[in-house]
Amino acid sequence: MHYAISHQLLRQDFLHSTPRRKLLKHTLLFVRDGLVLVKLGKQEYAVEAGHAFWLPFDTLCSLTYFPNSAVQLVEVSCRVTSPLPKQGGYVTLNELSQALINRLHDVDSDNEVRDNQLKVMRHELSTMQPKLKESQLTRHINQWHWDNQNSALSNEQQLVLKVREANKMMLSGKKRTQVIEQLFNGDDNAFSQLEALLLGK
Repeated sequence: MHYAISHQLLRQDFLHSTPRRKLLKHTLLFVRDGLVLVKLGKQEYAVEAGHAFWLPFDTLCSLTYFPNSAVQLVEVSCRVTSPLPKQGGYVTLNELSQALINRLHDVDSDNEVRDNQLKVMRHELSTMQPKLKESQLTRHINQWHWDNQNSALSNEQQLVLKVREANKMMLSGKKRTQVIEQLFNGDDNAFSQLEALLLGK
């Protein structure tokens, strides 16, 4: 069944990164808990709890969900004719769209009520004005490098990024022992513990 607009709640207990690809639907991403990084081009944008980000259909992007993140996704079919924002970026939810997001999260409404809520949400989406701006956290994340000792990020955030980097290196063909040597001073045990903790392996 191809819905014009749908809502889903996504919980990620572990670190999860999606491959870089074009979106098949317009997407409003609202972070309830945790942290999500949206990569557009070479820049990553940090979407913190309580914030929303708009991604139009056909946007080339990848998402990184930090462990213990809860995200609401409102997806609109590319076939919908309403005039939706064509640019990606942070959006400010007005009182009505925030109330709708909360209601969609909290209430297991019957289909008719939910459909009506989503219709109103679809109208609200057409009034949003996404802006790409660099928050302090966004700046720190883009400046971070695994061998930089002076990052302003928390130790926990740095560990998540380091494990993501290690995973990326191994997926691109680097040997596990090389990656552990380079990023974790050869401490296989420490890396295995972090894999279990952050990746659920």
